[in-house]
Amino acid sequence: PPLYSLSTMISRVLVVGSGAIGLRTAAELLRRNVKVALLSPVSPLHPTVCSQGAGGLWMPFHCDDPRVDRWAIETLDELHPMAKDESNSNVEFVPCVGLQQHHTGPSTDDFVADDYDRGTGGGSSLPGWTTDERLQFQHMTAEMLYWQNTVLGLKIPSQETMLANGYKHAWLWNSPIVDAPNMLTTLMDEVKNHANTIDVNVETGHKYATIGEMVDVAKAMNCDGVVNCSGLGAKELCGDDKLVGARGILLHFDRATALRTYKGPGDILLTKDAAIFAQDGPWGTETEPCYMIPRGDQLMVGGTYLEGDDREGMTTTERNRLLQNARILGIDTDASPPVGEWTGFRPARPITKCEIDENVTDVKLVHSYGHGGSGWTVNVGVAKEAANLLSV
Repeated sequence: PPLYSLSTMISRVLVVGSGAIGLRTAAELLRRNVKVALLSPVSPLHPTVCSQGAGGLWMPFHCDDPRVDRWAIETLDELHPMAKDESNSNVEFVPCVGLQQHHTGPSTDDFVADDYDRGTGGGSSLPGWTTDERLQFQHMTAEMLYWQNTVLGLKIPSQETMLANGYKHAWLWNSPIVDAPNMLTTLMDEVKNHANTIDVNVETGHKYATIGEMVDVAKAMNCDGVVNCSGLGAKELCGDDKLVGARGILLHFDRATALRTYKGPGDILLTKDAAIFAQDGPWGTETEPCYMIPRGDQLMVGGTYLEGDDREGMTTTERNRLLQNARILGIDTDASPPVGEWTGFRPARPITKCEIDENVTDVKLVHSYGHGGSGWTVNVGVAKEAANLLSV
């Protein structure tokens, strides 16, 4: 049964923010027959909006909250059938390969450990999300990946390249990738065209200076509820010193025309794009991972996760490193230079803020921000959580 009751749900809600979290929250409330106003200082497709620049891969990443696995699975519940539907261009199901220096899965002894559960427990360091059967997650040696790829035909590093760089192990799974600009447009259209929408203005050009100002706007619109999905803007709006920007950088390559350099084993033709990740050396680190994500009509090569780094734009050194990452991951950057680049700031917080503000009594205010690098991984679950909080 649903966790909410229409009889106790707030009747009119102001949603502030129109990124992946804000738009999906507005849509969730509308689907629950709640009247919604959506306000935001800039359009969802504005270059400064982290949601539109994100790689869109479903995978919990730098979102440290005990609720994150539940939110992620609720989001997967929505994305998975969309990704399997070939007529839906907003989400694509893509093979993913994580290159590992060390064995991270269970050992033989772990299979008899009391806390072993489908790949986790015992001495395994695999994250909990890997147990979801829809992802078809496997951990394997480089040799095993090589043999599977004689059938799969993924555009990934060869066994020789992996071993020469110390990557003796790998993760292989399938994951939805959201074409972020398209999905934002789809959600925006749903909100704008819904019969229960009171008002939509996502280009107000104004950021609220205080919570009190935001609440006053809601009251002037006769709203009895507010959901604050202002992302990194909540740092000033709420005086939240725990919220910091985690700077990310990407180079964009044209997916259809980029010349690829990886060759398959023997005469095997590599035909399928894959997302590729390395957070271990020599190619990547935790703060400077090496990765490529096929998203929509682009190949997105990254990246960084630098908390507290507020530099706008990309430095020459960073651009050169991403070009090197692109070459490592199989793009001929001389024949196929980048077609664009992006710098953005993920809203990082030690624990996600998704809770009722007990200090505000005029309206019911729910804060929903600080989702780190997992916005598109948790946005459905977070939207449901915020709507549930408004119904209590």
